[in-house]
Amino acid sequence: MEIRNLVTFLKVTELQSFSRAADALDYSQSAVTVQIQQLERELNVQLFDRIGKTVSITQYGKDFVAYARDVVSAVSRASSFACDHTQLTGTVRVGTLNSMLTASFSDIVPAFHDRFPHVIAQLHADTIVSLKEKLIKNELDLIYTLDEQVFDTQFVKMFEAEEDIVVVTNIQNPLVRQPVVRLADLVKHPFILMNRSNVYRDLFDRELARQNLTVQPFLELEDDVLALRLISENPTYLSVLPRYTVNKSIHQKELAVIPVADCEIPQWRQVLYHKNKVLTPQIQGMLDVILTVASRPL
Repeated sequence: MEIRNLVTFLKVTELQSFSRAADALDYSQSAVTVQIQQLERELNVQLFDRIGKTVSITQYGKDFVAYARDVVSAVSRASSFACDHTQLTGTVRVGTLNSMLTASFSDIVPAFHDRFPHVIAQLHADTIVSLKEKLIKNELDLIYTLDEQVFDTQFVKMFEAEEDIVVVTNIQNPLVRQPVVRLADLVKHPFILMNRSNVYRDLFDRELARQNLTVQPFLELEDDVLALRLISENPTYLSVLPRYTVNKSIHQKELAVIPVADCEIPQWRQVLYHKNKVLTPQIQGMLDVILTVASRPL
């Protein structure tokens, strides 16, 4: 069983087309057809249905994907196990949120660069929905994100940790010294919120609606950097953010979490890749670094 045939099989599975797989691998379409036929003869099963110009993977093919991916990944890692990682080149594409770029990737990037100095790390910040779509389309290799718990058989979940979404304000705000605060007590205060495509903004709005409350923010933002600055400079402003984005400011005694008794919004930091992704040494290296940093207290 030739490795190149397994690589071709995975590419056809990913792109659902012999012709597009041929273009991606720089083969002729006939070469792709021959390689798939060779693989089917060796396995004695049909991996794809060819009906007209349509190609669809069979159940045999679906079952074989995991085996093919594991073999190709293992061979890729084995071929470079004795190599000095500092000599490896290439690109690793990682998707994340703007808030996580600020909170975690200042640690992830130097650690990865020390291990793979000639590999380019491409970081893409986007919405959670878009990041998942890019993972499915193989436009990203990994994503490290904040979301509700993902239970999707398309993805392999390598890490998850619960993360609180909190109401935060300047440490001088009297609200932080009140023993009990309820969500209804906050709705008239000036809020800075992320825009409505943001997952934890959506969850905050849902909790407000559940309690028949509304908040009209005076400012909506794409990311948390300006929000943190404005709150640190203006004692009356409030915002709703993941705890990891404000921990540094809390330790520096600039900001504080308001103890809201009736507003719990749990989210999950998660590291995912597509189940059909071949883990090259470069991707595995990035995954190892992210897992090491993600496992530390933020």
